[in-house]
Amino acid sequence: MRICLSLFLTLAPAYGFVVTQNGRVRPAALFATSLESLSVPELKDMVKEQYSGSIMGKMRQDRVLKKLTMKQDLIDFLDSKGVKGPESATTSLAEVVSEETDLKSFDKVQEIFPNSLSNMEFVNFVTGTLHEKYGYTKENTLVATSLCCDEVNRPLESDLREIYDTNFNMGGLAGFPFGGATSFGAMAAHIPDGGSCLVVYGPHVGVDSTGAVGTVERRGRANGGSCCGSAVAASGYVGSVFKGDAEKAALPEDALDAQQYFVGSMLMPYAERLDAAEEKMKELPYALYDAQTELMGRIVEKSGGAVADGTTAVLGGIQINTPPGYSDYFLPLSFKLHDNEGKEVEDIMWA
Repeated sequence: MRICLSLFLTLAPAYGFVVTQNGRVRPAALFATSLESLSVPELKDMVKEQYSGSIMGKMRQDRVLKKLTMKQDLIDFLDSKGVKGPESATTSLAEVVSEETDLKSFDKVQEIFPNSLSNMEFVNFVTGTLHEKYGYTKENTLVATSLCCDEVNRPLESDLREIYDTNFNMGGLAGFPFGGATSFGAMAAHIPDGGSCLVVYGPHVGVDSTGAVGTVERRGRANGGSCCGSAVAASGYVGSVFKGDAEKAALPEDALDAQQYFVGSMLMPYAERLDAAEEKMKELPYALYDAQTELMGRIVEKSGGAVADGTTAVLGGIQINTPPGYSDYFLPLSFKLHDNEGKEVEDIMWA
């Protein structure tokens, strides 16, 4: 078999094929002419090459191809990846294989929040831990997210859905799990028979193109704005109360703005810490994470028994939003496994 394969690879060029550096055999016609002279199906084949070596390659290429419907779109995409024609195609297609989509990395995030992962790196971290070591699969896993209702946070949920099919949403303002114990119990009743659940929670924070924390540019708007707006407002309220410039708000009697009241109330124990911080907007998501971790812990303790047969993997951290065109990031801060009684059984952060 090895001799036959070696012979085929040797003779491939003579029979109208080339072998790319990632080992795929492709028609020589794809690499012998300019991009403009290729048909749409041929260009799509070349786009598929960009993701052929990725763990999530098939899913990523499907998403990209849905966006690239016109011939010029395909050509522009390939050109952006360094594939310009006959001189570069056979090497570029192998060299530009990436775990990411067409979104660019945003280096400022790593400078501000060390150890953060791009969304795709984060998803690979999750699946590499849960699938390989604990048997979490698309067929037996339900994902529950508790992320802020801000639209900038939906891409991460989309990436998780590509792996686990769909997600249950527990989150409200600032990412707090306002669905509470009731929502966790409802979610647990939806887990596939014999399966488990993954809970991903955390606050979010923006980093704009200048590196400023607590704000981010938004699609279609000339000027950016607070990110997370709820968190920034709560921080202002907490600071005013701590300094004696304002009274604590009264417990609301209706639901009109109840979530924001509780964001401020649950952040209040961290008022002194925030006041002492040199970079308040950078410290704010860490304080929110601690507040949410305390609440999530109580939710799992109270309702974890609703998970019939499997386990609950609870992953907390900070979601980091970036300007349009760049990948978002997630900074994992805890990753723990709970049994079906809600008791923590293992810290799997470094499993």
